[in-house]
Amino acid sequence: MRKVKIAIVGCGTISQLNVPGYLQHEQCEIVALCDPDMERARFRASQWGISPEIYSDYDDVLNNSYVDAVEILSPTYLHAQQILDGLSAGKHISCQKPIASTLKETREIANALKSTNLKFRVTENFIFYPPIMKAKELMDEHLIGEPSMVRIRTVRGKKSERDFKITPEAAIWRNNPSLHAGGLLYDDGWHKYATAIWWLGNIEQVQSIVTLNDNLLDDTPSAAIWKFE
Repeated sequence: MRKVKIAIVGCGTISQLNVPGYLQHEQCEIVALCDPDMERARFRASQWGISPEIYSDYDDVLNNSYVDAVEILSPTYLHAQQILDGLSAGKHISCQKPIASTLKETREIANALKSTNLKFRVTENFIFYPPIMKAKELMDEHLIGEPSMVRIRTVRGKKSERDFKITPEAAIWRNNPSLHAGGLLYDDGWHKYATAIWWLGNIEQVQSIVTLNDNLLDDTPSAAIWKFE
């Protein structure tokens, strides 16, 4: 079977979590890396033991006819335009969550997808966590009754040792309100909303209480409450 030729766009912190899956998959081949910092891209290539094309310009990735699909791991504020440009170039797109910074951008992406047969997804790993998958199975098979509510609570604890290094740049744009739509309720909260929607369906109405602190990444305590359709 022909391998899917993939370009990784963004070689920062999150790439250390996403890319290993492609490296281990027998049907994937990473043929290009793209990052404004080409030295960082070269470092990742060495770290992952691959010899891809190295680019600093996203347009060069899209102009490479050898590339079938693009994995977008860039800062969130770049996602919408990179998705639209990638689809226009005929590339399948996988995008790190969140999909975009505004509803307007999200609708533009949805409209673009109506006129293409290209594959598109927003990366969401929580729904592949075995306990969450088991809960879905129990609900679908009506083994635990009819669910009436989903309650998900996130508690922030002390920082622990990580098996990957967080690049300093990762916090800069996330803490800039002109570039990032929100803090953890938006960025990390995405996982919780995706899980709840996967379990029980679409959301009809949303209310929220958000704490605004000097540090955009620290919006605790906050709460999002919604009604399912």
